[in-house]
Amino acid sequence: MSDGYELLASHYDDLQQTVDYPAWADFILLLDQRHHQRTGSGDGREGRPILLDLGCGTGTFAMQMEQHGYDVIGIDDSAAMLQAAREKAQENGSAALFLKQDISHFELYGTVDLATCLLDTLNHLVQPEAVRRVFRLLANYLNPGALFIADVGTRRHFAQTRGNRTIIQDHENLTLVWQNHYRPQSRISRASLTWFARTDDGSYERFDEDVVERYYDHTFLLKAAQSAGLDYVVRTGELTLAPVRGSSERQFYIFRRRIS
Repeated sequence: MSDGYELLASHYDDLQQTVDYPAWADFILLLDQRHHQRTGSGDGREGRPILLDLGCGTGTFAMQMEQHGYDVIGIDDSAAMLQAAREKAQENGSAALFLKQDISHFELYGTVDLATCLLDTLNHLVQPEAVRRVFRLLANYLNPGALFIADVGTRRHFAQTRGNRTIIQDHENLTLVWQNHYRPQSRISRASLTWFARTDDGSYERFDEDVVERYYDHTFLLKAAQSAGLDYVVRTGELTLAPVRGSSERQFYIFRRRIS
């Protein structure tokens, strides 16, 4: 997550209530079991596989994967998000490691057995070269035969569903207004966020932030991955093994570190 999420960190989990994290973890586990070609035991404790979650936010997905038997490392550029993740990990007895780093410039001490970048996080890297760097770094840190799984927003998601529309999310203690603007030529989607958060005394406090994302097409992602040394395996619709459809809002890409 970018610094634009600092103010939203305390409300992030409320805004993500519609995300079924156990289902996402089950789906990622299925993809990993089906498509990885790594051999031997994992690099984690007692041979457990290590998951690297790029843009981990408040750590909910990472800790779900920990329950599936992975040692997990979460990386995010938001100190506030990571603080929430660490508090959550302490409350739940999690051994997850959370690191504050830019996901396009991250450094690790060793290799990992699976990498994920979920919830449009790649789209938040608005410079194409930053995405290319992510692939190059993963080609270095993934074990041979290990997967990189990312979900990215579709053209429909940015150009139509969000498009130039105003979207309102109303929660118990938070009301969020998205004013979206999409430019087809640059493929840039800019959301001006205004939200009103309820305080302890019952009053509401206003905050404003801009969140910018870029739509990346199939050709760009394949070239970026392949030039870095990751092979394209398949892409699917959201939480399904079925192909992406015209109505899809997001798509899952599965890449694999070359063995040779």
